[in-house]
Amino acid sequence: MPGTLQLSKLNLLFGMNDSGKTRLLHLLRSLSSPHLLMENPADLSCAITWFDPELRKALVDVRGRWLEYRVDGRRVALPPRPYRVLSFGPESYDRRIFRLKASSVPGVAEFLGVDSWTARTVIANMPILLPDVMSDVAFYGDDVKVSFRKEAFGGQELGPVVVWFYALAVFAELQARVEPTILVLDEPLVHLHAVAQRYVLKLFESTTWTFQIILAEHSLTAYERRHHGWSATVLVPEGEHQSRISQEDADLERIGGG
Repeated sequence: MPGTLQLSKLNLLFGMNDSGKTRLLHLLRSLSSPHLLMENPADLSCAITWFDPELRKALVDVRGRWLEYRVDGRRVALPPRPYRVLSFGPESYDRRIFRLKASSVPGVAEFLGVDSWTARTVIANMPILLPDVMSDVAFYGDDVKVSFRKEAFGGQELGPVVVWFYALAVFAELQARVEPTILVLDEPLVHLHAVAQRYVLKLFESTTWTFQIILAEHSLTAYERRHHGWSATVLVPEGEHQSRISQEDADLERIGGG
Protein backbone atom coordinates (compact mmCIF):
# COMPACT_ATOMS: atom_id res chain seq x y z
CA MET A 1 0.00 0.00 0.00
CA PRO A 2 1.20 3.60 -0.59
CA GLY A 3 3.32 4.97 2.22
CA THR A 4 6.46 6.90 3.11
CA LEU A 5 9.63 5.40 4.52
CA GLN A 6 12.18 7.75 6.10
CA LEU A 7 15.66 6.28 6.31
CA SER A 8 18.41 7.19 8.76
CA LYS A 9 21.92 5.78 9.08
CA LEU A 10 20.75 2.58 10.85
CA ASN A 11 17.46 1.04 9.72
CA LEU A 12 15.57 -2.06 10.84
CA LEU A 13 12.71 -3.44 8.74
CA PHE A 14 10.28 -5.91 10.32
CA GLY A 15 7.43 -7.87 8.82
CA MET A 16 5.79 -11.27 8.76
CA ASN A 17 6.44 -13.75 5.95
CA ASP A 18 4.91 -12.58 2.65
CA SER A 19 4.39 -9.07 4.01
CA GLY A 20 6.46 -7.58 1.19
CA LYS A 21 9.86 -6.99 2.85
CA THR A 22 11.85 -8.37 -0.07
CA ARG A 23 9.77 -6.46 -2.64
CA LEU A 24 10.29 -3.25 -0.67
CA LEU A 25 14.04 -3.92 -0.55
CA HIS A 26 14.01 -4.42 -4.33
CA LEU A 27 12.45 -0.97 -4.73
CA LEU A 28 15.11 0.56 -2.49
CA ARG A 29 17.77 -1.16 -4.59
CA SER A 30 16.13 -0.10 -7.87
CA LEU A 31 18.46 2.85 -8.46
CA SER A 32 21.43 0.50 -8.28
CA SER A 33 20.11 -2.93 -9.35
CA PRO A 34 17.07 -2.54 -11.64
CA HIS A 35 17.24 -6.21 -12.71
CA LEU A 36 15.74 -7.21 -9.35
CA LEU A 37 12.46 -5.59 -10.38
CA MET A 38 12.46 -7.34 -13.74
CA GLU A 39 13.04 -10.86 -12.42
CA ASN A 40 9.57 -10.95 -10.79
CA PRO A 41 7.36 -8.74 -12.99
CA ALA A 42 4.74 -6.74 -11.10
CA ASP A 43 3.16 -3.30 -11.10
CA LEU A 44 5.13 -1.12 -8.69
CA SER A 45 6.04 2.51 -8.34
CA CYS A 46 7.96 4.62 -5.87
CA ALA A 47 9.65 7.98 -5.41
CA ILE A 48 13.13 8.10 -3.88
CA THR A 49 14.57 11.40 -2.66
CA TRP A 50 18.12 12.13 -1.59
CA PHE A 51 20.54 15.05 -1.16
CA ASP A 52 23.34 15.60 -3.72
CA PRO A 53 23.94 18.12 -2.04
CA GLU A 54 20.57 19.67 -3.05
CA LEU A 55 17.35 17.66 -2.82
CA ARG A 56 16.97 15.26 -5.76
CA LYS A 57 14.02 13.04 -6.66
CA ALA A 58 13.76 9.90 -8.78
CA LEU A 59 10.48 8.29 -9.82
CA VAL A 60 10.57 4.55 -10.52
CA ASP A 61 7.60 3.08 -12.42
CA VAL A 62 7.32 -0.64 -13.16
CA ARG A 63 4.57 -2.18 -15.27
CA GLY A 64 5.34 -5.87 -15.70
CA ARG A 65 8.56 -5.94 -17.72
CA TRP A 66 8.40 -2.24 -18.58
CA LEU A 67 10.53 0.06 -16.42
CA GLU A 68 10.74 3.86 -16.53
CA TYR A 69 12.84 6.32 -14.57
CA ARG A 70 12.29 10.05 -14.14
CA VAL A 71 14.87 12.16 -12.33
CA ASP A 72 13.91 15.68 -11.25
CA GLY A 73 10.94 15.49 -13.63
CA ARG A 74 12.99 14.41 -16.66
CA ARG A 75 12.74 10.95 -18.20
CA VAL A 76 16.07 9.09 -18.30
CA ALA A 77 16.96 5.76 -19.90
CA LEU A 78 19.23 4.50 -17.11
CA PRO A 79 18.94 4.73 -13.32
CA PRO A 80 20.78 7.73 -11.80
CA ARG A 81 22.77 5.62 -9.29
CA PRO A 82 23.12 8.29 -6.56
CA TYR A 83 24.49 5.62 -4.23
CA ARG A 84 25.94 2.14 -4.44
CA VAL A 85 23.96 -0.70 -2.89
CA LEU A 86 25.84 -3.64 -1.41
CA SER A 87 23.18 -6.30 -1.09
CA PHE A 88 23.43 -9.55 0.84
CA GLY A 89 20.51 -11.84 1.54
CA PRO A 90 19.68 -15.53 1.90
CA GLU A 91 20.59 -16.09 -1.75
CA SER A 92 24.10 -14.81 -0.93
CA TYR A 93 25.15 -16.45 2.28
CA ASP A 94 23.00 -19.57 2.48
CA ARG A 95 25.13 -21.03 -0.30
CA ARG A 96 28.40 -19.44 0.75
CA ILE A 97 29.15 -19.08 4.41
CA PHE A 98 29.04 -22.79 5.22
CA ARG A 99 31.25 -23.96 2.37
CA LEU A 100 33.73 -21.08 2.03
CA LYS A 101 36.89 -20.79 4.05
CA ALA A 102 36.71 -17.58 6.07
CA SER A 103 40.46 -17.68 6.68
CA SER A 104 41.45 -17.44 3.02
CA VAL A 105 41.64 -14.71 0.40
CA PRO A 106 39.63 -16.70 -2.21
CA GLY A 107 36.92 -17.42 0.38
CA VAL A 108 36.48 -13.75 1.27
CA ALA A 109 36.63 -12.79 -2.42
CA GLU A 110 33.81 -15.17 -3.36
CA PHE A 111 31.66 -14.16 -0.41
CA LEU A 112 31.98 -10.44 -1.19
CA GLY A 113 31.79 -10.99 -4.96
CA VAL A 114 35.09 -9.20 -5.60
CA ASP A 115 38.52 -10.03 -7.04
CA SER A 116 41.37 -11.39 -4.93
CA TRP A 117 43.19 -8.05 -4.78
CA THR A 118 40.12 -6.32 -3.31
CA ALA A 119 39.57 -9.19 -0.85
CA ARG A 120 43.18 -8.98 0.32
CA THR A 121 42.79 -5.21 0.78
CA VAL A 122 39.62 -5.73 2.85
CA ILE A 123 41.33 -8.32 5.06
CA ALA A 124 44.40 -6.12 5.56
CA ASN A 125 42.18 -3.25 6.72
CA MET A 126 40.18 -5.32 9.21
CA PRO A 127 42.50 -4.74 12.23
CA ILE A 128 42.81 -1.07 11.21
CA LEU A 129 39.05 -0.44 11.11
CA LEU A 130 38.23 -2.90 13.92
CA PRO A 131 41.01 -2.23 16.47
CA ASP A 132 38.83 -3.24 19.42
CA VAL A 133 38.17 -6.67 17.90
CA MET A 134 41.28 -7.63 15.94
CA SER A 135 44.91 -7.00 16.78
CA ASP A 136 46.67 -8.31 13.66
CA VAL A 137 46.30 -10.17 10.39
CA ALA A 138 48.96 -12.24 8.62
CA PHE A 139 48.99 -13.67 5.11
CA TYR A 140 50.50 -17.06 4.24
CA GLY A 141 49.96 -17.21 0.51
CA ASP A 142 46.18 -17.31 0.16
CA ASP A 143 45.65 -18.37 3.77
CA VAL A 144 44.96 -15.78 6.43
CA LYS A 145 45.47 -15.77 10.19
CA VAL A 146 43.45 -13.18 12.09
CA SER A 147 44.37 -12.47 15.70
CA PHE A 148 41.32 -11.53 17.79
CA ARG A 149 41.63 -9.64 21.04
CA LYS A 150 40.80 -11.92 23.98
CA GLU A 151 38.40 -9.43 25.51
CA ALA A 152 36.54 -8.73 22.24
CA PHE A 153 33.74 -11.26 22.76
CA GLY A 154 33.85 -11.63 26.51
CA GLY A 155 35.61 -14.99 26.21
CA GLN A 156 32.74 -16.48 24.17
CA GLU A 157 33.16 -18.55 21.01
CA LEU A 158 30.96 -17.06 18.31
CA GLY A 159 31.97 -19.34 15.45
CA PRO A 160 33.43 -18.61 12.01
CA VAL A 161 30.16 -17.31 10.50
CA VAL A 162 30.49 -14.05 12.46
CA VAL A 163 33.81 -13.34 10.72
CA TRP A 164 31.92 -12.82 7.46
CA PHE A 165 30.01 -9.89 8.98
CA TYR A 166 33.22 -8.20 10.10
CA ALA A 167 34.62 -8.54 6.58
CA LEU A 168 31.33 -7.23 5.18
CA ALA A 169 31.35 -4.16 7.44
CA VAL A 170 34.96 -3.32 6.50
CA PHE A 171 34.19 -3.79 2.78
CA ALA A 172 31.15 -1.48 3.05
CA GLU A 173 33.19 1.15 4.90
CA LEU A 174 36.02 1.13 2.35
CA GLN A 175 33.44 1.46 -0.42
CA ALA A 176 31.64 4.29 1.42
CA ARG A 177 34.86 6.30 1.46
CA VAL A 178 34.76 6.26 -2.35
CA GLU A 179 31.03 6.85 -2.99
CA PRO A 180 27.78 6.93 -0.95
CA THR A 181 27.03 3.34 0.01
CA ILE A 182 24.00 1.53 1.44
CA LEU A 183 24.40 -1.97 2.85
CA VAL A 184 21.14 -3.93 2.47
CA LEU A 185 20.89 -7.15 4.49
CA ASP A 186 17.88 -9.42 4.08
CA GLU A 187 17.47 -11.67 7.16
CA PRO A 188 21.23 -12.02 7.79
CA LEU A 189 20.92 -13.35 11.35
CA VAL A 190 18.93 -16.49 10.59
CA HIS A 191 21.91 -18.85 11.06
CA LEU A 192 23.29 -17.20 14.21
CA HIS A 193 22.45 -17.89 17.84
CA ALA A 194 21.20 -14.98 19.96
CA VAL A 195 24.59 -14.04 21.44
CA ALA A 196 26.23 -13.91 17.99
CA GLN A 197 23.28 -11.88 16.65
CA ARG A 198 23.82 -9.32 19.39
CA TYR A 199 27.51 -8.94 18.53
CA VAL A 200 26.71 -8.50 14.82
CA LEU A 201 24.12 -5.82 15.56
CA LYS A 202 26.54 -4.03 17.90
CA LEU A 203 29.15 -4.20 15.14
CA PHE A 204 26.93 -2.19 12.80
CA GLU A 205 26.02 0.28 15.57
CA SER A 206 29.58 1.62 15.67
CA THR A 207 29.67 5.40 15.15
CA THR A 208 32.85 5.08 13.07
CA TRP A 209 31.05 3.70 9.99
CA THR A 210 30.06 6.10 7.23
CA PHE A 211 27.88 3.69 5.22
CA GLN A 212 24.11 3.43 5.65
CA ILE A 213 22.48 0.10 6.50
CA ILE A 214 19.00 -1.36 5.97
CA LEU A 215 18.47 -4.66 7.77
CA ALA A 216 15.29 -6.70 7.25
CA GLU A 217 14.74 -9.23 10.02
CA HIS A 218 12.46 -11.59 11.92
CA SER A 219 14.93 -11.80 14.81
CA LEU A 220 13.67 -10.98 18.31
CA THR A 221 17.24 -9.90 19.15
CA ALA A 222 17.11 -7.30 16.37
CA TYR A 223 13.69 -6.16 17.56
CA GLU A 224 15.00 -5.68 21.09
CA ARG A 225 17.90 -3.50 19.85
CA ARG A 226 15.70 -1.06 17.93
CA HIS A 227 16.31 1.60 20.62
CA HIS A 228 20.10 1.47 20.15
CA GLY A 229 20.26 4.10 17.41
CA TRP A 230 18.15 2.20 14.84
CA SER A 231 15.16 3.62 12.98
CA ALA A 232 12.50 0.91 12.90
CA THR A 233 9.87 0.26 10.23
CA VAL A 234 7.20 -2.42 10.16
CA LEU A 235 5.08 -3.78 7.32
CA VAL A 236 1.62 -4.20 8.82
CA PRO A 237 -0.65 -6.72 7.02
CA GLU A 238 -3.81 -5.05 5.70
CA GLY A 239 -5.68 -7.85 3.98
CA GLU A 240 -4.50 -10.42 1.46
CA HIS A 241 -1.28 -9.50 -0.36
CA GLN A 242 -1.29 -5.98 1.07
CA SER A 243 0.82 -4.32 3.76
CA ARG A 244 1.04 -0.84 5.20
CA ILE A 245 4.39 0.84 5.86
CA SER A 246 4.53 2.19 9.39
CA GLN A 247 7.14 3.76 11.66
CA GLU A 248 4.65 4.38 14.46
CA ASP A 249 5.53 3.08 17.94
CA ALA A 250 2.09 1.52 18.37
CA ASP A 251 2.49 -0.66 15.26
CA LEU A 252 6.01 -1.65 16.25
CA GLU A 253 4.88 -2.65 19.72
CA ARG A 254 2.01 -4.65 18.25
CA ILE A 255 4.22 -6.72 15.95
CA GLY A 256 6.73 -7.21 18.77
CA GLY A 257 4.01 -8.68 20.94
CA GLY A 258 3.12 -11.10 18.12
